[in-house]
Amino acid sequence: MKKKFIKKNFKKFSLDFFGGLSGAIAALPQTIGLSVLLFTSFGMDASVGAMAGLIGAVILLFSSGLTGATIGMISAPNGPVTILLSGLVVKLIPNYSSNEILIILSSVLFFTGIFQIIFGLLKGGELIKLIPYPVVASMITAIGILMIKSQVNQLLPSQSINNWYKFIPIFIATLTLGSIFLFKKLLPKFPSILMGLLMGIIIYISLTLSIDNSNPKWVIGALPSLEFTTIFNRFDHIDFITLPWQLILTSALALTVLVMIDCLLTALVADAQTSRRHNAKNELVAQGIAQMMIGVVGGVGGGGTKGSTLANTMAGGRRWSPVFAAVFILSMALFGRGIGRFIPLSALSGVIIYIGLNMINLNILLWLKKKYTRIDAIIALLVIASTIILGVTQAVALGLVFAVITFIRRGIKRSLIRREADIVDYPSPRKRSEKHRKILEDHRNKAILIELQGDLYFATTDQLYQSIMERLEGRLVIILHFRRVLSIDMSGMVQLMQLVNIAKKNGTKIVFAHLHRRLGYGNKRKNAFSLIESKKKSITKIFKSTARALEYAEDFVLKNEYKNKEYRVADPVAFEKNDLCKGIDKAGIGLLKKISKVNTYKNKEVVLVKGEKSSSLYLVSHGFVEQRLYNGPISYKVLAKYSPGTFFGKLAFFAPRSLTTTFIAVGNTTLYKIRRVDLENNSMQMESSLVTNYLFAIGRELSKESSRFISEIQRLEAL
Repeated sequence: MKKKFIKKNFKKFSLDFFGGLSGAIAALPQTIGLSVLLFTSFGMDASVGAMAGLIGAVILLFSSGLTGATIGMISAPNGPVTILLSGLVVKLIPNYSSNEILIILSSVLFFTGIFQIIFGLLKGGELIKLIPYPVVASMITAIGILMIKSQVNQLLPSQSINNWYKFIPIFIATLTLGSIFLFKKLLPKFPSILMGLLMGIIIYISLTLSIDNSNPKWVIGALPSLEFTTIFNRFDHIDFITLPWQLILTSALALTVLVMIDCLLTALVADAQTSRRHNAKNELVAQGIAQMMIGVVGGVGGGGTKGSTLANTMAGGRRWSPVFAAVFILSMALFGRGIGRFIPLSALSGVIIYIGLNMINLNILLWLKKKYTRIDAIIALLVIASTIILGVTQAVALGLVFAVITFIRRGIKRSLIRREADIVDYPSPRKRSEKHRKILEDHRNKAILIELQGDLYFATTDQLYQSIMERLEGRLVIILHFRRVLSIDMSGMVQLMQLVNIAKKNGTKIVFAHLHRRLGYGNKRKNAFSLIESKKKSITKIFKSTARALEYAEDFVLKNEYKNKEYRVADPVAFEKNDLCKGIDKAGIGLLKKISKVNTYKNKEVVLVKGEKSSSLYLVSHGFVEQRLYNGPISYKVLAKYSPGTFFGKLAFFAPRSLTTTFIAVGNTTLYKIRRVDLENNSMQMESSLVTNYLFAIGRELSKESSRFISEIQRLEAL
């Protein structure tokens, strides 16, 4: 057992070892190339830049790898970070020395780390996921274009050299770039970037062997030694008060957004390879700590690198592979400092151009062809243009603005009305008399229920206003149903108040149903609108239950038809007027009444309780009875409400059973109870016509209920 355990863990560590080695090899060309690009842009030696990049990669790999928040992800200096910092350098060069610029860049990275930690702790990774893909794709594409552009000037033939030697840099860069594409196609299992770089180095050495005085600026040069006294002495004679703090903080915030996007996109690549799920919060915090440390020691910041991550995971690297990659790169920084003498900058330029080309998303141009993606394409092209013309920092801000605009535009396009139904298509569960049902059928369009959905906020309030105003004409009642509304802001509340007031002037009553707690109203729904205007403590009726709202709408239509007279039956409905007695002669009715028993109930008194066995019919003479399905001690749904003149208990009468629902009296209630056993005992006195009509009466009601249940199922299926 112990031997098996050791063998299993040895296999895991060996895969992590080789995965880390593959990831480190894949990351090195990018790390060195981008770091050299950044540091040489403000007058520092290429070797110093290369060492700063290696330091940044080591810190990122150790910090991210030890937490294990994203299994298999390799982090290192990358395009988004170096291009944004390079753009910042352009603004700083006229007013600051090289040492001061290095301090400013370190400060930007330090505060980027702080912002990244804050975003991570506040679950900002979830917010970054809300940035639309076109904005993300355009940012990455623009950075790729800037990376390519940054190498053009370095590769142009030098005017100080008159012979063919001046074409060596552009030749080596072209050869390196071509070799990368060639190796990727012919030998996909090998790290194509590393193989292309090696080809560039070999050809460069071969060409310069015959040159007595080759340009020392064509290569990186020997890497400087790691001396901590030098790292911290750079802060000497720096007046921190005079630093451009506004520029530092805004750049740090923009860089935070870029790093988080790139980090989480790379984490998704790692997840796809490892079948794991990354922890965005822990990953952002870990990388934030790394950025702060990099800022302190003067390294180059970065984030997840997709190519290196793929190289690692495809080689089997998982949990500890980033740590092994960090050890490999640290070993090079400590013991392989002389290798920089053989690495030409032009070969690194070829690597950077390749990375930049891979970042360009040509599908953006294809989006212009389709009508439904044309707006996304225009937004993407605007972000790309602003990145190239204005700079990465401004482009990030513009991209976030476009993200908000896109979110609002899509919110506006989505209809707030989920469905609409009148009081016949969606009746209340109350059982009404034949006369009242006929009135409601004839005036069905005078009351409607409108089910809302989505978010009711400042950008969608006008859409709601227009939709409701179009439906006011000829309506007595409009029920606005909020169960599927996710949120309502203050603009939405003001719009609702205005709708209620305007509808009232037009003779329409607007009532609300299901203003649920998740909207922020709590239990004081009726007083919610007083937050806006103190006089509006109760602007309209607000119902917790859809059934209550529908019943209110039906009552409102009936009341209007009765011309404000009392439409409800105030006196008890006589036994012979009950729906059960239709089609039964007087003798039969008399016999049924004789065997029935009169029961009275007070308000909220239980008539029948769930689990009780019943085999009786109940005829409502006065008051109401609700059939409730409880899903808690006090929470319930009203399945039916029986009015005077209706009856219930049909299924239990045919097949005696334990009840699955509870029946509650609403108001002082009088019922006639006909027990099945009493009917059976008097069957000898009944004529066959009485029994037939009796059964037909029950069957008619069951048929109506069956049709109602089918309609309800169809309505639910349509949701």
